[in-house]
Amino acid sequence: MLRKLYKYDLKSVSLLLVILHAVLLVYTVIGRIGIFIAERAQAFVSPEASRLWGIAGAFYIVGFILFILAIVIATVVYLAVRIQKNLFSDEGYLTHTLPVKPTQILWSKVFVIWTWSVIDFICVMISVFTLITYKDTLPEILKGASTFFGTLFGNFGFTNWLEEVITLLAGLSQYFGFYPLLLLFAMCLGNLFKSHKIMGTLLSFFGLNIVLSFLSTMITFIIPGLSPFMQANLTQDNLSVYSGRLMIFTLVWNILFSAIFFVGSRYILTKKLNLD
Repeated sequence: MLRKLYKYDLKSVSLLLVILHAVLLVYTVIGRIGIFIAERAQAFVSPEASRLWGIAGAFYIVGFILFILAIVIATVVYLAVRIQKNLFSDEGYLTHTLPVKPTQILWSKVFVIWTWSVIDFICVMISVFTLITYKDTLPEILKGASTFFGTLFGNFGFTNWLEEVITLLAGLSQYFGFYPLLLLFAMCLGNLFKSHKIMGTLLSFFGLNIVLSFLSTMITFIIPGLSPFMQANLTQDNLSVYSGRLMIFTLVWNILFSAIFFVGSRYILTKKLNLD
């Protein structure tokens, strides 16, 4: 039943998001074609025209960066709005009449967020690399990729491999665990408000994020070996060890609160909002 629910939820949000990301890729291709034409025409145009091409290119790059930020934000906001309606509006009433448990409903939403987070990341990476990959930049890009994957596959020693794996896991746990589940938990908290539920969701999300960020920073001062003040007196080798410890703390923190947010969301749905 979870698979069917996931397919339904994914289908209900995907049309607009597919269009948005397709527009991003088209915008990228147009920019790449424009840059190609500008490079070929540079030898045949006047200095004034060349400056105009440069100004147009600068505006395009600024627009490209803003477009990417807008796509990423729009994806998160749209998913949040759709989940809010699907769980807590009149549509939500129909959702909770289905013969599925709240846990399955929550996992379905999480899977949809994960799916579109991956698609969003891939589209952004394709766009960026399409725009920055040229004959001059390709060797550096390939060198960076070779170093990253070489370290990931253990070609540069166990210590470097372990450090990269922990850093990667810490980032993934935040991207796919902490923030998506914080979003769901904030929605559940926001709907405990008698009125202004959207405002309650926003306050819950940003409030919890600020409080937990402050709390995690304070804890690093308490745990031996994690204090930021240590960095000034560390050698390069010790700095690597310090960074590894910090990433382990971040990984554990993200996993712990991801679980708390999920359990908290389920508790609110079943015990407070009576949606069991």
